[in-house]
Amino acid sequence: MRIGATVTDIWRSLHGIICVHKPRDTSLTALRLRLINAICEDANKRCLPIEMSEIEMPIVEPHPISQAPVIVGLRKQPNYDFHPLVVGKPFRKEDIRIEEFDYQQPASSGLCLFGINDGCDMLESLRDRVWVNEYVLKGQLGRGTVQNKIRGKVNRECDYEHITHQHMSRFLMRLQAHYKKLAFELANVDLESQEAFELARKGLPRPKVLGAPVIYFIKLIHFHLPHFTINLHCVCKNDNFLQDFINEIALSLGSVASCRQLLRTQLGPFNCTHSLLDKHFTLKNILRNMQLCEKIIKYDEKTLDKEIVKATAQSSVDDILNDEFIEMLDEEEENETIDDCLRIPWGRTYE
Repeated sequence: MRIGATVTDIWRSLHGIICVHKPRDTSLTALRLRLINAICEDANKRCLPIEMSEIEMPIVEPHPISQAPVIVGLRKQPNYDFHPLVVGKPFRKEDIRIEEFDYQQPASSGLCLFGINDGCDMLESLRDRVWVNEYVLKGQLGRGTVQNKIRGKVNRECDYEHITHQHMSRFLMRLQAHYKKLAFELANVDLESQEAFELARKGLPRPKVLGAPVIYFIKLIHFHLPHFTINLHCVCKNDNFLQDFINEIALSLGSVASCRQLLRTQLGPFNCTHSLLDKHFTLKNILRNMQLCEKIIKYDEKTLDKEIVKATAQSSVDDILNDEFIEMLDEEEENETIDDCLRIPWGRTYE
């Protein structure tokens, strides 16, 4: 049995940050629209019906002699000022404001943050924290694409048989050492100073020049010609930088390459266990995820070191705070239905 909630209660709860897993070949605009549709559809179903008040309307009849309109009594009728067919549904798509934390190309996938309503105002302060992102990048040697795009047209080919696992691993180690030195330069720290020594003891410095990409960790986790996979930890990146980075690795080894997959597995204190899949877009799940993200952000604010980059303690989903309003939205498990996430256009009825 579904327990209803007032429009005011639901609207007060729809302010915050949510963590979502973006599928591949889905734009952020399409993902935003899917979120808005899910919120409006589910919220309108859960709202209590509006009680129609009654008003007294005069009964007017013509005078039997002069035919002038005369009020002969009063009758009660529903007040249509707040009827759903007059004012519309309580939640409409144009009333929900959703903004993304950073831009991701449609071909990329992985974690992304969205601000909902007043949560959009928090995004700028979260960007200033310069979170470390973790990526899994898959590349293919011997083929180059237009602007190194994942879905770009192949415009050049090159030999790659001379590249080995050892050659690529050594190059990535040298590249990591280069970015480690660059991290101190972007933090405005002299490498030969005592300050640099103290920072190096604690960890790697956080860049003070916003927008400058810095790679803190890079490792080759799979190599089978012509395909390879690397694990990357970096800050202040964008998808174009990562796609060009795959090709630059191959160019340094005497070949060309293109990015085949770009997956973000961690965004600051958020990992895959904190994200919502698109098939789980319901009002209850969105509010629960919003509550979880609020707790993670508050914990990160207490433990964040603005000078150095260090491993972030991950918050568990099981530690989510209990909220009475969200519990109101729960339904009995036997009545809960699960939507078909495959969305087969011809249906599932086979004859």
